[in-house]
Amino acid sequence: MARVKRPTFKRRINPDEELSPRVIWGGGAVLLIVVAALFWSVWKSQFAAPASYLFNTPTLGAEAGYCLSVAQMIVPSGAPIGSYFDEAAQFWVKRLRDLDEDMGKAIAKGRAKLAIDKQAAREKSDVWFQYAMDQCSLKALNYGAHFRSFD
Repeated sequence: MARVKRPTFKRRINPDEELSPRVIWGGGAVLLIVVAALFWSVWKSQFAAPASYLFNTPTLGAEAGYCLSVAQMIVPSGAPIGSYFDEAAQFWVKRLRDLDEDMGKAIAKGRAKLAIDKQAAREKSDVWFQYAMDQCSLKALNYGAHFRSFD
């Protein structure tokens, strides 16, 4: 009995496929390494970015003093206890306590910067206070604040 030679064929799911599994798996591994390297480089570069404080204040303490001053001065008659403005002021006082700076100097720097900004706003100072309060509140949320008055 004569032996019949079996035809050889490549194991492929799609007969029109031209790439071997080695090329596909190798390319996938290279792609995975490239994505991991890009992720790592972005991760490292975010910590190398210079710190930015609101309204070009020089330090974290001055930023907290600025935002505290805004929260205290936005309502001329004083913020009602438990209101959003009161909660914001309490948050910035706590933030100042947690920093390693002198609270008095930090508040003075913040108030001085606020006075300059208020002077620059002239007749639109009320609008400036609203804008500053919004920006300070967003920054407070980034720092972990939770305003119960919004619940």
